[in-house]
Amino acid sequence: MVLKDKIALITGGSSGIGAAIARLFAKEGARVILTYRSNESEARELVEELSSTGCLAVCLQADLGREADVKRLFQEIKDRFGKLDILINNAGRTFNVAFQDLTEASIRRDLDTNLVSTMLCSHCAVELMGEQGWIVNTTSIRGMTDSGRPGIMGYCAAKAGVISFTKNLALELAPRVCVNAVAPGFVYTQYMEKNVSDELKESWRSQIPLGRFVDIQELAKVYLFLATTQVMTGTVLPVDGGYTILNR
Repeated sequence: MVLKDKIALITGGSSGIGAAIARLFAKEGARVILTYRSNESEARELVEELSSTGCLAVCLQADLGREADVKRLFQEIKDRFGKLDILINNAGRTFNVAFQDLTEASIRRDLDTNLVSTMLCSHCAVELMGEQGWIVNTTSIRGMTDSGRPGIMGYCAAKAGVISFTKNLALELAPRVCVNAVAPGFVYTQYMEKNVSDELKESWRSQIPLGRFVDIQELAKVYLFLATTQVMTGTVLPVDGGYTILNR
């Protein structure tokens, strides 16, 4: 149990990648804090699941793009736990907006949801970390060089910002806090299973050098590795079956 008694905050932790990370961290002995923005029932169901295994788990509501909400969230964590060991900045969302339809509001929504939230949470988390801490940010292959996609330009720009922020924050906080990022590729989630046609899934799969989607449990293990490493900081790990090799 490599995370025994560690206190870990996982933003956007009630479903998808965040939920997979939460389950693995709980299994490894962490005390798990989840955040949700609007889906309280889903978050509480996961907390009940984790608690049934003996894990100390809680869920807290916050809009992480708002500084007041983030400050309230971390004050509550301080009051309940007194400290924080691990921050997983996983909250984010893709919004499909064509370039010709971009507005100030849509741009701010992309940035607030996918970049500002990461920056605000990191700023508050560091104050609660002791002699050593870990921050792991979720970026995307779409934020990496030569791997953007028309139609989600704001999301790509925000995730590229997360990569730059990760590297700069790693320098700022070394050697006390290790700051790294994960850039997932095509991850097989319940959302993909329910909302993506078989034809489109096959088109995506055919472009992946390893010939399969990223398994969500495999992905969670990468976050676990980066939440325990003492020799890596400022690193961005693409977990994509080799997709970024193609520079698409």
